[in-house]
Amino acid sequence: MHSLIVQSGKHKGKKIALPAREVTIGRDENCFIRMTSVEVSRQHCALIPTDRGLLVRDLNSQNGTIVNNVRIENETLVQPGDFVQVGPIQFQVAGSRPEKVFDPGMSDDEIFGWLSESDTSTDLLKTSDTTIVKSTDLHAVPPPYHKPTFKTVADEARDIIRRHKESLEQGADDE
Repeated sequence: MHSLIVQSGKHKGKKIALPAREVTIGRDENCFIRMTSVEVSRQHCALIPTDRGLLVRDLNSQNGTIVNNVRIENETLVQPGDFVQVGPIQFQVAGSRPEKVFDPGMSDDEIFGWLSESDTSTDLLKTSDTTIVKSTDLHAVPPPYHKPTFKTVADEARDIIRRHKESLEQGADDE
């Protein structure tokens, strides 16, 4: 699991554990790390975990994404110790650590450490320039729509009419 350590701002020193999936940083309310600075675009950059490190991709942000004091133009692989700057906030890549498996023989202190390592600080959840969205707050993303293939135009027309009727019926049920 990859994580970032905040290097600037009022949350300096806080660690943000990243999930094992692509996440975004930006001002948009759907971003995993949400920032309110006007220097940050709505969808500023993406962080993609890989076996080789953390891939950073700028999402055509107005002010750019900075990696190790250089504005990136392409996807850039970062390693533990590297710095990523988004607007006024700088993060340091803490690196990945192996997933710990719960062992019933663990002491209370070991269990507390095991549980707290997978959780970010609740201080970051207060209103500020950065918001961490816990994985329990995320909504499932529907699978991509795959357009069916039809043998004839008439078959496709029947399918369109059927889906239209279903949407009308569902709209009536919602009222």
